[in-house]
Amino acid sequence: MSAELVKLTNALFHDPQGYGKKAIQIFKNPVNFTIRKNEKWAIIGDSSKSQLLRVLAGSYLPNTAHARRYPESLHNTKFAAELLKFVNNGNWGYGASDKTGGFTHLSSRYEFFKDLEVDIVTRDFIASKSVNSNTPYDGAKIDELADKLYLVGLEDKYLTTLSNGQFRRARIAKVLYREPSLLLIDDPFLGLDPIATKRVSNVLDGIASSRNEPSTTITLGLRVQDKIPAWIQKVAIVDKTGITHQGRKSDLEGELKRIKEEFYEHHEQVLHRMTKQINISVPERLREDMEVHANDNIIEMDNVSIKYKGVPVIKNLHWNVKEGEKWHIRGRNGSGKTTLLSLITLDHPQAWNRRIIVEGKARFAGNVNYFDANKHIGFTSPELHSIFPHDLTVVQAISTGYIVGSYVPPKNLPEAKRSKILKYLKMVDLENTANQRFGNLSVSHQKLVLLLRAMINDPKILILDEALSAMTDEDVIKGKCIVDQWNGGCCLMIGHVDEEVPQCDKYLLMNQARNGIYEIGDVTKTRRNLK
Repeated sequence: MSAELVKLTNALFHDPQGYGKKAIQIFKNPVNFTIRKNEKWAIIGDSSKSQLLRVLAGSYLPNTAHARRYPESLHNTKFAAELLKFVNNGNWGYGASDKTGGFTHLSSRYEFFKDLEVDIVTRDFIASKSVNSNTPYDGAKIDELADKLYLVGLEDKYLTTLSNGQFRRARIAKVLYREPSLLLIDDPFLGLDPIATKRVSNVLDGIASSRNEPSTTITLGLRVQDKIPAWIQKVAIVDKTGITHQGRKSDLEGELKRIKEEFYEHHEQVLHRMTKQINISVPERLREDMEVHANDNIIEMDNVSIKYKGVPVIKNLHWNVKEGEKWHIRGRNGSGKTTLLSLITLDHPQAWNRRIIVEGKARFAGNVNYFDANKHIGFTSPELHSIFPHDLTVVQAISTGYIVGSYVPPKNLPEAKRSKILKYLKMVDLENTANQRFGNLSVSHQKLVLLLRAMINDPKILILDEALSAMTDEDVIKGKCIVDQWNGGCCLMIGHVDEEVPQCDKYLLMNQARNGIYEIGDVTKTRRNLK
């Protein structure tokens, strides 16, 4: 029998809340669980699976010293257990780091001058090589990981220029380069397009199946609705009480089917309730404006091209967006989707272009400024989430949506605007969080608050870049319902998972944008079946 890497025995865990505060118990029941070398586990559940992964990685306080042990560490001085999370809830600043989930401010992707104190090239990031360091690294290993994870050609690019999906793959490469004994990955496929998801899964399978030393044992954290990779051998099902079932995947197929059916049944119940509960009224001024300009273009792009050092990223794009339309911007990671949105928000230096017309105004210098251009734009994205201040109350956080280009809440918020914020919070069952700190909310609730912030000022253009990723199913439903009912202008959305994208009527596929080839069409009007 293979060696034990981590062993939990009648273990209870607490999360200390600081001096003078009562510690929070993580699971109601004692946990008994063991991961052995080369076993392929998946932890299945809601937020409870993330808590169990943190326990396995060494977080939280056990009830006794022997409740959590790492037997392999007694024989292997290089033993290490690492947890890799893809949650963009940091607040470190403008540079890419693990603290921010790797995200940076959107405009920093396109800056010509780079600050080496906060930005490094992908190759150095994977090797954990600091700026001006002479520490040698294994170039062959980096090349191998880059090839396996679709990072070839990106090794010498600045980290902040990578797309969200590319950066997530770079983080996986970084942790695999270190060859930890036990690698725990929470939501490993978050934000990846289908091709990248399959590629990453195959890489993890290859690492987990390798018997070369030093070997890395891999455990995944997956949601109930996620497809379990075929190479996973064992599963542990977790809820707030602890581990409810564990064993070989083949032996638990019935239970896995049951909890998935239960999940979708609950999904339909929440969807039915939220459809009745959420009611967004379009202001009369917008309703009248929409009737007058119903067939007008809000966004016009006439043969628009974006190049970096002569290499096209977007080539010869002809695209019009009319009042009332909702667009799904589709494409693989790095295909130019976020670049396209940055042209609309003026976060890209090449956005100053006569061929781009928004609300009837050509985007050339002197004809429009950043603040006027963004006056009628609502926006949320992983980059925004990563740098958003955590010390604001929820009401203050949403109120910043009334101000263009600022995260500072208005000093004197009119009562009508405050009432509107409270109304929106009540619609999504967050009225009790109004005076809580934004940073104290769960990641899912934070993203829901940022969605409300994007919508609060009745924008003419609503931009949602992976707005509903990394959220609980219930919060995804709330987000989709509120966007489905919104009809104050046009909406542009990016999302790789169908169940995380609100209902759209149009789509733009950008997989071959660099070659000037696009696919534009209508989306079926029937709501997608999540099953």
